[in-house]
Amino acid sequence: MKDPLYENLKIIIQHPEKKKILENLLFKEIKNMIKNLLETLILEERRIFCEEMDDVGNGYFLRSLKTPFGEIKNLRVARTRKKNFKTAIFEPYSREFLYLDELIYYMYAGGCSTRDVANTLEKIYGVKYSPTSISRITSVVTKKIEEFKNAPITKWYPVLYVDGTYLKVRRGGVTENEVVYFVAGLSEDGHKEILGYWIPGGSGESALNWKEIFKELYKRGLKEPLLVVGDNLPGLEEAVKLIYPLADFQSCVLHKIRNTLNRVRKRERAAVAEDLKEIYERHDEREWKLGFERFKRKWERIYPDIIRSWERDLDKLMVYLKYPYPLRRFIYTTNALERFIKEVKRRVKVIEVFPSEGSVDKIVYLVVEEMNEKYRSRRLKNFERIIEELRGERRARYGSGEIKIITNEKEFYTQKS
Repeated sequence: MKDPLYENLKIIIQHPEKKKILENLLFKEIKNMIKNLLETLILEERRIFCEEMDDVGNGYFLRSLKTPFGEIKNLRVARTRKKNFKTAIFEPYSREFLYLDELIYYMYAGGCSTRDVANTLEKIYGVKYSPTSISRITSVVTKKIEEFKNAPITKWYPVLYVDGTYLKVRRGGVTENEVVYFVAGLSEDGHKEILGYWIPGGSGESALNWKEIFKELYKRGLKEPLLVVGDNLPGLEEAVKLIYPLADFQSCVLHKIRNTLNRVRKRERAAVAEDLKEIYERHDEREWKLGFERFKRKWERIYPDIIRSWERDLDKLMVYLKYPYPLRRFIYTTNALERFIKEVKRRVKVIEVFPSEGSVDKIVYLVVEEMNEKYRSRRLKNFERIIEELRGERRARYGSGEIKIITNEKEFYTQKS
């Protein structure tokens, strides 16, 4: 007996013009199978519901459902006399199949425009969505964004990482590069987590923005950090000291090196980079300073401004040396957050200009949600040995009291309770 599937495949190979006809027949059969399966499952759900809730069946109503194989019409949804039965097969009043909703979210997060998503779904699945429908579906993310931004912070995060990136956003018909700030934390159980992101809009980088960001984190429950790692962003260190006066501030060493090399002649960059590496690979403050003195003697005549810049920042570039040795390679730089930012940039690469702040919000949140899920399964190596030292430092620094913020209209002040 010949295999029907094999025979159909032969027809497709030998007669490509018949491929579409066979595909349509196949999709039709699959849709019928899905329809019969769903109706059977819903009837079984109703039977169990009626037994437990003292209700009786009362026919059915018709509805349509969009699936990856096209729209299923006249799906019979069983109901009960008291009208309290709701099937768990799909969300009540939703016409979209869950798989498609998820696909739309991630295509949108991947940088596809609403029109691109609609066209792709129609081509692949034969399901027609207007760009407006796609936007409506993705608007579900808005609720999740608000929940994320207002979620209480209940864990202790001894280390915070701060950085930002620029995205092109259109406002009032004008397109400009706008900064998006990110704050990540290393939790007491050794997991990295994105705690928040902010789109300050036209105000750009300023001390006021950072003060508001840390104030917001404090109100959500972020207390007693030991270390904040960040670049020399305007007002960042001052805001840290204002809201968390007992926290250390570590200036990102790799940002400093990157900025230095941008000011060095191309033919000398490799030599300067090698000499700088000799500095930051030292294990204590004394060796660090000796390494810098050697660097200074060699390059001061050629690059006096660079040397003065390093001298100004030297103390805050060496802060990480006071922390446990196994932790140092994770806290002398914002690399832990930069890798996340690279993922954001990769996702938005195909979007030349965001049409609104809301579209930035949605895509950034979806990346945050996905990456935080991954971070939950990755724990810092040997963190159980590190955390005890950090807890000891917390007790020594904060004691049993808590740093509180007193708010008035003019300024934020801090005091020990």
